[in-house]
Amino acid sequence: MEKRLLYLDRLKVFLTVLVVFHHTAITYGGAGSWYYYEHQDNIAVNALLSTFTAVNQSFFMGLFFFISGYVTPASYDRQGGFRFLKSRLIRFGIPILFFMLVIAPLLGYVASGYKDSLGAFIREQAVRHPFQGVREFAVGPLWYLEALLLFFAAYAVFRALTASKRRGKPLALTPSLMALYVGIVALANFMVRLASPVGTEWIHLQLGYFPAYIGLFMAGIAAYRANWLRQLHENAARKWKWTYLALILVMSAGMALGGAMEGDVSVFMGGMNWQSAFYALIDPLMGLGISYVLLVWFRERWNGAATKLSGWLSANAFLVYILHALFVTYVAYALRDLAWHPIAKFIMSGCTAVILSFLVASFIRRIKDATKKIKKFTGTVDSIDSSTL
Repeated sequence: MEKRLLYLDRLKVFLTVLVVFHHTAITYGGAGSWYYYEHQDNIAVNALLSTFTAVNQSFFMGLFFFISGYVTPASYDRQGGFRFLKSRLIRFGIPILFFMLVIAPLLGYVASGYKDSLGAFIREQAVRHPFQGVREFAVGPLWYLEALLLFFAAYAVFRALTASKRRGKPLALTPSLMALYVGIVALANFMVRLASPVGTEWIHLQLGYFPAYIGLFMAGIAAYRANWLRQLHENAARKWKWTYLALILVMSAGMALGGAMEGDVSVFMGGMNWQSAFYALIDPLMGLGISYVLLVWFRERWNGAATKLSGWLSANAFLVYILHALFVTYVAYALRDLAWHPIAKFIMSGCTAVILSFLVASFIRRIKDATKKIKKFTGTVDSIDSSTL
């Protein structure tokens, strides 16, 4: 991989860790949906963790889509349409199927509040209904991979339809273009959420957030074509840093004025009201600012030569994303009787889930690598034996 892309790998590791803590925060009172909940009655903790999840939501999945969009054109150019789609279907389809068949039933033990042992749950529920996760299309956090498959298919169709056309001049990254992005996404957010408020799903996709996801995936493609990542300026990043910090305060104040402190945030999630319009605008604006700062910060400070640790983290990050729901849920469940403050449990559970996710991911990859070596060795021996006949 080119040196200029190393920082994107490291950024993905950071975002993956943030995903783990995001879902851990929901467990202990943050706004959102998860498999297991604790301490939902502490107003101060709920407000703090909900601010954390709201800020995360504004940028972290969008940045994942941006990075995926950035690496898509080169992959398509190298592989061609059919091989590109085939490789993506295998790479993402198998983990989705694995999640539905294996991880989702195990999560069901905690999520359903089953009173007997895990072994009894597996015998009485999972074994008797082995395809329940498939029937329910229980993809959990892997909705992201589901969405990417749809985006990749759309991109392949676009490339096929425009194959004979001359490529236009790359878009220049300008303040006007960024303002246009925020305006379009904010308007689309508001309109989409009238029909599909945040929290409602279509095939496990929250369409209320997809204007930004689609826009940032397309922005990633444009960034690759026009070399935007090298055009991001440190001076602009410093201005964005103060802007997004101010926006966090504005968001918190707006949420409080709109009734969020009373525990009802539904008016912000969609509808013909000022709260919905407020959230529809501040979400992409804050997300753009944080994304800009992170891209510049990682490019300037985390783009050095690969180390053993950074390589190990990058290699395991994708598998951590697939597995983390199991560890976030079961670590919190195992600590349910620990009489600690929710914030302390949040930190402890999040750190433990991150460590376990990376260790198990590394172990699985080692098994996979060992299996490949055995197959390669066996094939070599077979070829030697056959050559002596």
